[in-house]
Amino acid sequence: ASGTGRIWLDGIKPVDLNAGQLRHALLPLRRLIRRRRPDVVYSTMVGANIVAATSVIGLRRPPLMVARETNSHRARGDLSRAQRRAAGWAYRRAAAVVALSEGVRGELIEDCRLEPERVVTIHNPVDVDDFSKRASGSARPWEGVGPVVVGAGRLVRQKGFDILLRAFAGFSAPDARLAILGEGIERESLSRQARALGIAERIIMPGHVDNPAPWFNHAAAFALSSRWEGFGHVIVEAMACGAPVVAFDCPYGPADIVEDGKTGILLPPEDADAMASALNRVIRDPDLAARLGGAGRQAAKRFAAPIIARTYAALFDDLCATARH
Repeated sequence: ASGTGRIWLDGIKPVDLNAGQLRHALLPLRRLIRRRRPDVVYSTMVGANIVAATSVIGLRRPPLMVARETNSHRARGDLSRAQRRAAGWAYRRAAAVVALSEGVRGELIEDCRLEPERVVTIHNPVDVDDFSKRASGSARPWEGVGPVVVGAGRLVRQKGFDILLRAFAGFSAPDARLAILGEGIERESLSRQARALGIAERIIMPGHVDNPAPWFNHAAAFALSSRWEGFGHVIVEAMACGAPVVAFDCPYGPADIVEDGKTGILLPPEDADAMASALNRVIRDPDLAARLGGAGRQAAKRFAAPIIARTYAALFDDLCATARH
């Protein structure tokens, strides 16, 4: 970890490698591994995974390496050929590779030529109980009446808020509004688009929101319009607050979370017309909204942090037991 912070969490002390850039962490990490001699080195995201795999080369007692991949390399489109080759090399050296969703798992197996049994899907942990508690009894965070659809995420192309604006422009509910929580480089372009579509007065853009639970709790629907995801963490957060979810079935993750028609609605990726139609259905049918919201709240519990933590613990235990034999 770079930076100067020192944080204690349940008796665990993070170690600052004093690396201003990721590549500068290689030698300090190698020295730390040689000194501590851990059984497992766990890393996450492409750059850190490559550094971690490199750091254990030639060690007399190398630890088991577990690498976590959070996103679709195909969909994100910002990795060079060299980076993708280096990631594949790192993942083939790992004792296990953790994929954030089933779609990411299948892509890794195919693109990196990995044995399927060494690639496991473990979803993101969500503090479901905390979100539910913060949502319960919360005040409505906006003024005025009428249904409000909520989207949340960084204002970047990946999140597809330009598609969501087009979908919202097709609404047949004139009293509905759209709230987009988050900040990013596309704020001005999204504002211009809203003005061009004639819906600017119906758009709420409060910027970064520290506590989105009240927004999800009072939302007529939560909309995920992403072009791609590694998982879709925010979907689970919205479900934990009881919001009926309408999401694009983008690569990858939403299909791991939402059971179409039961715990939410899944739509063809980047289809603004389908998004508009589905949101209209949810807003106009209170029984449907209540059914999806209630089922989603229950489904969110399988992503609770203690459950995910136990899954990781079982993986590490199994790898170490296998290595001993």
